[in-house]
Amino acid sequence: MNKGLRILGYIALVVLAGVFVMAGFNKVSGAEMMVQTFEGFSYPTWTMYLIGAAELLSAVGLLIPRTRVLASGVLTFILIGAVGSHLIYGQYAAVPFPAVLLVANIVVLIMGMRKLEAEELDMDLVQV
Repeated sequence: MNKGLRILGYIALVVLAGVFVMAGFNKVSGAEMMVQTFEGFSYPTWTMYLIGAAELLSAVGLLIPRTRVLASGVLTFILIGAVGSHLIYGQYAAVPFPAVLLVANIVVLIMGMRKLEAEELDMDLVQV
């Protein structure tokens, strides 16, 4: 992979992590908009704090190569829930943002898994 593309990928990861830092912080700090959203979904308030903490931890995990796949996997499940919740409750205008994040996380997940497979293949070749 060329150096420019690699730098662009890291910038995208930092931006993605930043989005989840902001979203997670809004949840764990009990921002009024988040409280209203979770109450509108009839979800218990503790789920907002749990999801916010998972988003914060996963945002950090995205920036660490060893934990990137796990972090993007966790965020993918959270985003599937977010998209689904907005669809179920008829909040169609709110769907595009988590849907775009979902696609971005799936891309990170696939790329991370491909890298792990390539490393595993290299290890198999070294052992032979």
